[in-house]
Amino acid sequence: MARAHLRLHEHAGALLLGLTLVVAPGCTTLQPAPSPNPSPGPQLSPLSADDVSWLFPPPKTAADLANLIAVKDLTVPDPANPTNRVPIWTDADFNNFLAVVDSAAAQVEGGSRIGLPAGARSKDAWFVAGVRIDAGAPGLDPAVMGAFGQRPQIRLILQPVLPDQAGNLQVVDTAAHLIFDFATPSPTSACPIHMTPDLAALKGIVSDVATLRTALAAGQFGNTKISTASLPLGVHPGLANAATAPMLVAEMKAMLQKRLAPQRLNSMAVMGLPPGKGAPWIFLSMSRSPPVTGQFVPVPGPALDGTQFAMMLTPLAQTPRVAPAPHSNNLASITCANGAFGPAALPVASRHGSSTAEILTPGAPDLAKTKAITDLVADPKRSHFFNTDCISCHTETRRAMEVLSLTSSPGLSADVMPNGPYDVRNFGWSIDGSLRASATRRTAAETAAVVAWLNANMLKP
Repeated sequence: MARAHLRLHEHAGALLLGLTLVVAPGCTTLQPAPSPNPSPGPQLSPLSADDVSWLFPPPKTAADLANLIAVKDLTVPDPANPTNRVPIWTDADFNNFLAVVDSAAAQVEGGSRIGLPAGARSKDAWFVAGVRIDAGAPGLDPAVMGAFGQRPQIRLILQPVLPDQAGNLQVVDTAAHLIFDFATPSPTSACPIHMTPDLAALKGIVSDVATLRTALAAGQFGNTKISTASLPLGVHPGLANAATAPMLVAEMKAMLQKRLAPQRLNSMAVMGLPPGKGAPWIFLSMSRSPPVTGQFVPVPGPALDGTQFAMMLTPLAQTPRVAPAPHSNNLASITCANGAFGPAALPVASRHGSSTAEILTPGAPDLAKTKAITDLVADPKRSHFFNTDCISCHTETRRAMEVLSLTSSPGLSADVMPNGPYDVRNFGWSIDGSLRASATRRTAAETAAVVAWLNANMLKP
């Protein structure tokens, strides 16, 4: 763990936005960004939430796999030999992912560690549960962009799907995030993880998703017209429809293969369980160090003490519920400084923030405090990966439902609100209680910010 921490420092903090995750290349191996003023294109109609955040229905039978995307099937031409194709998640990167999961960094200090089931140790088991197109991590609020710049990304949310002994499908309560960047370091910024966006690449991605949206609404997939306009974030309606799903999935796959490349994969994250157990839920982020050509290493939690990597949520009867103790900074002014750079970068004593760990303890809940903290964490203008712990971002909606009787939220479909106390899915398939697609207020708010920024900045000719 110490060596990994040193390597992170040596490369100016290759960081990631963990189940909202970024990695920040800091070396000179990347090429300069293209012009930030790409040539204008035709006027496009406004995008909506489901156009940029694709949530797939969870598979319940073997036949459902035909309308999913297996990550092993996402391939691109080999730069060294274009007649061959290579996977976007290369064998080397997948094995590196397994190595980090197997490392000491995946063990919470003094507690449990992640242990992938045998079936999930094969790349063949992993399917795309969701895709999120982000105009700029870690956030699009002017204060956040002022501190961190703008990093457009495409994020794949993957989950293992395994056949059980009876031949039925088992969706494993484990997730991996693959984050592909469309940005380069800002050489003159005092913040080592400040990024300059590749707006030409982003404009191409936006054109692709707008084309998919328009074709779906025009009935070009399965002779069935489906509109995504103004719908709240939920399972993509075109993926939920048996008539449109096959052709739409094929087009989505083609778009991902057009835009992604192994060289753009600079961040990964995992949420897993201890070997053979159903709890606790353990989160770990990792980034490539040095970017593009180096190995993936675990990232110290930006909202932890600067030395700790993994973080866990335990069931209700156990104490502590959250470990290690988070030290968020989401009530302070936005700053690039955070715990991922080490203990001295932003000392715990100088932070000012709140975490859901404060409202997950047994006993009578404080209604006012619960509302203040859950609203704070759900707001991407104030809370992001570099100032808020992972457990908070994955528990705010469910805690508001339990304590404040929250039953709906603007911009989020009621069908995907978390369905149980251990539904920690921000965007994916929950196994808590029953298998279903799940999303949170925070994801809906982030998606709304992305849609607003794209509509204001990318759709005009």
